[in-house]
Amino acid sequence: MQLTQEQARILDFVRSAGNGQPVHHVLLHAYAGAGKSFILSEIARLLPGPGLYLAFNQAIVQDIRHKLPPHFKAMTTHQLALESLPTDISRRVRASLKQDRGRVSLPLILEKVPGFPQKDGLAIAGIAMRTLSRFCGSGDLQIGPQHLPAMPHRWKKEDMVQHAGRIWDAMLNFQIPITHDFYFKAWTLMQQPLPYFHRLVDEAQDTNPALLGSLFHQPQGVTWWAGDPYQSIYSWRGAVDALQHVGQQDHTHADYLTRSFRFGDAPADLASRLLSTLGEKRPVQGTGQTEITPAPTSSRNPRPFLRHFPTLAWITFSNVTLLEVAVQCIEQGLSFHIVGQGRDEKSLIYAAMKLKSGKFDPKGPLSAYRQWSELEEEASSVPDGDAAKLLKLYRHPGFGAMLDALNRGENREDQAQVILTTAHRAKGREWDCVVIDADLDASLEPTPAQVRKKRRFFIEENHLRFDNREDIHLRYVAFTRGRKRLYVGCPNLYHWWDKTA
Repeated sequence: MQLTQEQARILDFVRSAGNGQPVHHVLLHAYAGAGKSFILSEIARLLPGPGLYLAFNQAIVQDIRHKLPPHFKAMTTHQLALESLPTDISRRVRASLKQDRGRVSLPLILEKVPGFPQKDGLAIAGIAMRTLSRFCGSGDLQIGPQHLPAMPHRWKKEDMVQHAGRIWDAMLNFQIPITHDFYFKAWTLMQQPLPYFHRLVDEAQDTNPALLGSLFHQPQGVTWWAGDPYQSIYSWRGAVDALQHVGQQDHTHADYLTRSFRFGDAPADLASRLLSTLGEKRPVQGTGQTEITPAPTSSRNPRPFLRHFPTLAWITFSNVTLLEVAVQCIEQGLSFHIVGQGRDEKSLIYAAMKLKSGKFDPKGPLSAYRQWSELEEEASSVPDGDAAKLLKLYRHPGFGAMLDALNRGENREDQAQVILTTAHRAKGREWDCVVIDADLDASLEPTPAQVRKKRRFFIEENHLRFDNREDIHLRYVAFTRGRKRLYVGCPNLYHWWDKTA
């Protein structure tokens, strides 16, 4: 295979063992579709073992396992944590995960963890759990006020920190179910040296500070960080752009992969234009040809877009919009598959419908709630929690519409004419034909919702204005998924690019 100059330069650096210079970290900035998995597997073949490949997604791990040499082991970061825990503790953690699936309800916390007041107990437990989650994703050694979310002034910060500490101690003693955040954080606090001389971290832009700190303290070998800082779209989960932090470490070498093998010059130019608004000077380079076509998507009917391709992927911003497209597929007689939807979602909705009708199911996924009002109370206490998300689905589009879409969708993507996905779930994926929904467009002036949320995303005098960099990242991800044809249903963004192309 003919290597690009960028690929050849990186592999020459590996063969020369860093050109004789001390190297603790290697940064690989790889744009969308730039062959990151290929270069990582080629690097692994040149490195001595034992080696470790780390990713945050099980699908990515399964895909690369057969590409790595035998002396490299591939696993997710949570698999690494479970494997690295002491044997007896790991066994008990696995048993808890098998029984409770890494979930602990607020009523159970009040029942099992001492020290919580009766008045406002669920609300306080909810804030304490959010505090604990923030601590677990951080690089800090102790829970502190810096991990507290916004909360009513009537509660003291030091009391809430103590409540979070009580939940931590209860999990530490296996008095309540173990969450995935907890055992991962517990492992990082042990600061154990890993038995791998070289560590390849894929999608490094989504690393959380807890893992970052653990890998910074490895006493031997080199950690290779590969990712795209502009595909960092999970800061709301506590992820940070590890590439920026690694670049500040001593004995760090950096290189770049700017040529995409996924799409042609037109999407590359659109991507470059988006990244230029963030100050990026290196343009994205395309390979081959990909057509970009402006197209109305307001009707959300996929049939007109299937004239030239047997299948397409439709990318939306929100799940509500995604379900609207699913309803259109049903009305048009088109088969569809919803990325990320499956049996767990159906089981959860069925359980919610039972609970709403007053039927308590002690064995179902909502067994922690004896009545619907308890779920509503938890939803108000934890606005970004699972209960709140479930309640939002109930209110719109409704459990009936949701189940209808899920039940009529194909289980396998290769059996569907239309693949439905949000931009977040589209990350790491590619399709021949992609439709970008109008709900990813920029507005011509800030909307009331944008002003209220302090997250404006609009075009003014042909300049793209935004409050949050991740709004640019999300469009960059969406617009770089198509291999042959990209239908852009965002007229404002399309005209903004077309005027300056």
